[in-house]
Amino acid sequence: MSRAELKQEAKNQLRGNWLWAVALSLVASIIIYIAQDIVNYAQTGRDRVYDVIYKTIHDTFYYTYVQNPFSTWGWNLLSIILSLFIGMILWSVAYTILKFRDSGETPNIFKGMFSAFTAGKFLSTLLTYLLYEIFLMLWYILLVIPGIVKSYSYSMTPYIMKDLYDSGKTPTATEAITKSRELMDGHKTDLFVLDLSFLGWAILGIVTAGIGFIWITPYYRQTKANFYRKLAGDQFLK
Repeated sequence: MSRAELKQEAKNQLRGNWLWAVALSLVASIIIYIAQDIVNYAQTGRDRVYDVIYKTIHDTFYYTYVQNPFSTWGWNLLSIILSLFIGMILWSVAYTILKFRDSGETPNIFKGMFSAFTAGKFLSTLLTYLLYEIFLMLWYILLVIPGIVKSYSYSMTPYIMKDLYDSGKTPTATEAITKSRELMDGHKTDLFVLDLSFLGWAILGIVTAGIGFIWITPYYRQTKANFYRKLAGDQFLK
């Protein structure tokens, strides 16, 4: 399907379901913001909003740290735990959106937001996400461009995880990552161009002080789920 067709399909699927899709993305974003704010407070003694204002007015490159129990090892441990928590939330949302795309089901937003935390999914999702982040970090350490390329190679990982679960399998830690790399071979540019087609919407979201992203984010996520399903078909459901 063309980019226009993928987007139109997303609009058709969201028609009559916008409230659910917006609530799912918005509540997830709020929870993620709170988690990030906790880390920021532990690190600096200030919340994120204040910190942005502080750095903008005073010195963009100067970061003030306060002495508190989380300023050393405690901060690092908290950062790792909350980063994994945020990743699990994002993948849970991806699982739920793919389920909605395939079946039209609109589960309770909290159930959808924590779908990766359920029995049978939690450990394998956590290990896969951890390795996913480690692999990307190592690629970005080499150079930015290879890191970006690999981020597109691994981008279908959460969707493949969802299909493997639905097929009755429990994926190994690297299985979905490897399958995503293979699936995206020759299609990374397709997804990159699809992302670029949302650039105008992203600018609109920025111009509206972020308010526009309330609708843009679920629209983009739905389109990306359609991209995956058209590319992968049902090969991972068998």
